Amino acid sequence: MKRELAAVIDELLAGNLSAGRRYEKLNAGDELYSVRLNRAYRFVFLLHPDLGTAQPVAVGPHDEAYRQALRSARRR
Repeated sequence: MKRELAAVIDELLAGNLSAGRRYEKLNAGDELYSVRLNRAYRFVFLLHPDLGTAQPVAVGPHDEAYRQALRSARRR
């Protein structure tokens, strides 16, 4: 999983994320996004466009990562 996460981060930084990664904005928060690591795992992160940074929120199985993202959004 570490290799997949590193590959996704590299793709995001380079701006050439493949369509198979299923990059999507979540309805859970203003700037929460999700990217597919593999068939079962997702990487959820919070974008800070004004700062030009991103903050990891969750890496894990699809449903678990989304639940964690929802909890994170509620705390903000």
